[in-house]
Amino acid sequence: MVANIGLRLGAVATGLALAYLLYVIFGPKLAGIKNLNAEEKYALLQSIGWARTMLRYGSIAFVLGLCIRFFQEETIGLVLTLVGAGLYFLSPSGFSSLTLGSLKQSEHYLGIVNDIATVGLICLVPGVLLLVRDVIMRIIKRFTAPIEPPKSESESEITRKVHKPKPYEMCWDMAVCNERSRRFCQPWKKRKPCWQLKSGCLCDQDVIRQALMERDRAMGGDPNAGPKVADNRPKVVLSAKQKRERCKSCTIWIEHQRQKFRIVTPIGLVAVGAAFAYFYRQLYDVLYKLLGNMDRFMSFLTYRQEGTDASFAAQGHTVTTLAMICIGVVLLSFAFRAIEYMIFELEI
Repeated sequence: MVANIGLRLGAVATGLALAYLLYVIFGPKLAGIKNLNAEEKYALLQSIGWARTMLRYGSIAFVLGLCIRFFQEETIGLVLTLVGAGLYFLSPSGFSSLTLGSLKQSEHYLGIVNDIATVGLICLVPGVLLLVRDVIMRIIKRFTAPIEPPKSESESEITRKVHKPKPYEMCWDMAVCNERSRRFCQPWKKRKPCWQLKSGCLCDQDVIRQALMERDRAMGGDPNAGPKVADNRPKVVLSAKQKRERCKSCTIWIEHQRQKFRIVTPIGLVAVGAAFAYFYRQLYDVLYKLLGNMDRFMSFLTYRQEGTDASFAAQGHTVTTLAMICIGVVLLSFAFRAIEYMIFELEI
């Protein structure tokens, strides 16, 4: 309830304040402030001050309400990061080019531009944190997801092992393996996992039939009463595509993919982080030169001489470091999503 109120009020306050400040920048108000009398100038500066204050606090309320309201959404972090990076890194040079540098000496103009860049920073910081949170939550979700056996397994009286699972297990070592069917299973006899042989204790008809007969024999029943009719039925031959579709719903295959994910994810994230750290200096130099070229290009468009005004060159190393941090977080996030997609969607 409070988050919704903050979200709506913050959106209204931010929108109104931003619209008024943009009107002040691109309209005749700020350009003709020297021609105003003392009373009109005081009223204009007072309204600008109120709008700037409303923009700062409204954006804080809006972003905070947005984070609380959509905390479980996976895209909120990426959206806030992109919007924040655009406002923070591009607003100074962007507004300078649009105003052709005519207001570059106005402290009120620079204050408004800095406030808009501050709004970008307000979006950027929680956006990066939410991206990190998204990666951590997805890792925890994949690592701790419980295995729910299908009804066919529970009805066949599976005896589950009570042991500490290994990091990477063969199909016969898993807790989801059918203990009764294992002795008739070819993967167990050949010591090759069922996902290589495309046959196993939960999908091979002959293995399941022999396991049922063994169960009836152990319970004192007549093993030839029921299964004898089933033996006369024609055997269903599945195509390679049908076998792949059947494997996707197999609890053994799902657990195998989950174990693979647990091994590959840390290796992949560490590899991406190590590669980013190894090429950090080269990437930093390229990005610094790129931002410097952007600043010089904007200087050419705005007829601005070199100086310490609102530009990338004024705080080039700070801006470049922040940009590198954002790039690193985004790379880790996309690397995790790529690993997850390849293992659980493409089933590599």
